[in-house]
Amino acid sequence: MGIDDTFPFLLNLKWLRKNYRRRGVILLWVIGILAFLLCWVLLTLLILLAQEALLGPVFLTKSSSSSLLTVDPDSYAGRGVQLLVGHFNGNLPAERRANLTEDELNKNNYSPIPEAGQNGHPVELSPEEEKRAEHTFGINQFNLLASDSIAINRTLPDIRRIQCRAYAEKLPPISKLPDTSIIIVFHNEAFSTLARTITSVINRSPHSLLREIILVDDFSNRKFLGAELELFLQTLPIRIKLIRAKERVGLIRARLMGAQEAVGNVLTFLDSHCECTRGWLEPLLARIRKERKAVVCPIIDVINDQTFAYQKGIELFRGGFNWNMQFRWYAVPTDMAKQRHQKDPTAAIVSPTMAGGLFSIDKQFFQELGAYDPDMDIWGGENLEMSFRVWQCGGVIEILPCSHVGHVFRHASPHDFPKEKSSGKILNSNLARVSEVWMDQWRHFFYKISPQASALIPSLDVSERIELRKKLNCKNFNWYLRNVWKDNFLPNGRSALIGRFRHLSSNSCLFGRPSNPGKRHRLTMGTCSLGFDIWQFWVLASSKESEGVRLMSDEHQCLSAAKEQTDNNVWRVQLRECGGHSKGRNDKGLG
Repeated sequence: MGIDDTFPFLLNLKWLRKNYRRRGVILLWVIGILAFLLCWVLLTLLILLAQEALLGPVFLTKSSSSSLLTVDPDSYAGRGVQLLVGHFNGNLPAERRANLTEDELNKNNYSPIPEAGQNGHPVELSPEEEKRAEHTFGINQFNLLASDSIAINRTLPDIRRIQCRAYAEKLPPISKLPDTSIIIVFHNEAFSTLARTITSVINRSPHSLLREIILVDDFSNRKFLGAELELFLQTLPIRIKLIRAKERVGLIRARLMGAQEAVGNVLTFLDSHCECTRGWLEPLLARIRKERKAVVCPIIDVINDQTFAYQKGIELFRGGFNWNMQFRWYAVPTDMAKQRHQKDPTAAIVSPTMAGGLFSIDKQFFQELGAYDPDMDIWGGENLEMSFRVWQCGGVIEILPCSHVGHVFRHASPHDFPKEKSSGKILNSNLARVSEVWMDQWRHFFYKISPQASALIPSLDVSERIELRKKLNCKNFNWYLRNVWKDNFLPNGRSALIGRFRHLSSNSCLFGRPSNPGKRHRLTMGTCSLGFDIWQFWVLASSKESEGVRLMSDEHQCLSAAKEQTDNNVWRVQLRECGGHSKGRNDKGLG
């Protein structure tokens, strides 16, 4: 072989060496990238595992607007306010009403999709469907498209504690329990949510305990709630009574209409956008059988207003109210929560107030107590009025952890009050009636917070309710605070000083809104509001324990001072939960 013959071979050898070096470099790059990705994945998994170990499991549904947070309910023991129920948040904005046609308002679009929402799972919509859902959201202040795609007999998980299964086996036999009349008031409710409420009652209740279901139509004008609803009701296997009001009467009087027609031994009130779970009814009736003066409520689970996902409610909450007489959920005190966990987590939770939407009460006891105050209008404050009356007149209010009912919580009301009536005036009038009859000297503190309610007193006639209180030999409000809501945060109504902290040169006021209820929070200064702002108002009150004075804000928050971690000689003024579930005092003698 000559030189000419070997030259191409040498060229090919050089080319191969060069090509292999390139491939080696590329291979090293690929290996490096894969190694980086593997490390990133492992690090992410470690972070998630650490987060779960520290915070517990967290599950999120699609989109931030419809996130569903699942947290161990026991972790909420001793932590402030979490949820507002029963406060009017405003009507459907006029611009949204203007964009809705009569056909959109009156058409029943219930058309279930197989598997949609089954077992309480969220409904997932396409981008186009989400636009349609946003357009019609204001009709009922929830995702109507999602609701209409879910079957009225959808399945739900059994979310009761494991101990509740054993508890259910110990209940009296069904034949020994009192029967009940289910009373559901509705006004322009969506067909799918109303039908699902009724169907869930029927499917998850022993029929022998359902004496009847009473529907009270508070003067709805949706066409599908006329003949179409009546045809649906005729197909049901339970006795149904449909009462139609001839004018808008409101929730309170509509419930009175239903109660007057009821023949069951127990009255069970439900809202028109609920879903009952397995075993929800028997614990309520069993408790009333044992104690006829017990007014019992289920754990209220959350049905997401966007996705209709079913989320287990937090058990260790009980009802209270803030300075402005708005119902609030407050966490059970830590010592009480620990005691329950050690002894019997299925035991009833004693509650100072109830949300009022879902509860059962012995019919005769309901009548003996004076039912609802018939002079309270539409809705608002009736739950507090009944709560005070039950407790002060010989009854008890309890939340039963082994009874669960889901409820669609809306951020605003989709319904107008009657044209001639102001929502603010109605609410203030109702609360003034509550205060005048049941709160004794503490009503004066409420009137400092709400001068609008105070101004309505001359127009009120509460003489009949005061006579009822005397007839029933009811206890005073001081007894209620000392024995029922021992950890209340109401200062003495007459001696407390109330006002703002104003910085004169900047004309700014001290704000006390916490970023996380129950946690320490640095206060802020902001523009002073012209009207009432609960986060700008402070109360200077003396301590009954002779521990100086307290500077209190609403929602059980107090001013305190704590040492800086970096400098023990520096004290930082903070807002925190009033210590020890008492009214609290200043850690550094503030004031």
